[in-house]
Amino acid sequence: MGQTDAISCYVCLATDGCNDQFNAFNSAVTSATGCLSCSKVKIGDAVPRGCESTSSVELCVEVESLSAHSCYCNTDFCNSASHVTVSMVTALLLALVAMVFRF
Repeated sequence: MGQTDAISCYVCLATDGCNDQFNAFNSAVTSATGCLSCSKVKIGDAVPRGCESTSSVELCVEVESLSAHSCYCNTDFCNSASHVTVSMVTALLLALVAMVFRF
């Protein structure tokens, strides 16, 4: 069984400091430790960020019908970016898994 290290994430609701003009120094932005992954969800102009208690593969998912975009990442404070990106290793691993199950 693999070991997962806890990480730190930014946590905030959809406030001015939390939206895509992210400001880690805004009083509405806090941080949490002991997270297994960080999240950033964009629904319209609202962008809450959080600490997840379950480990997640680094990925972003878009639901066009809801105008929603969710991203999960696994490094300290990785949910601070205006666009959370998936690491190249994770992208290649997901592509390999998709090819294996396709055939």
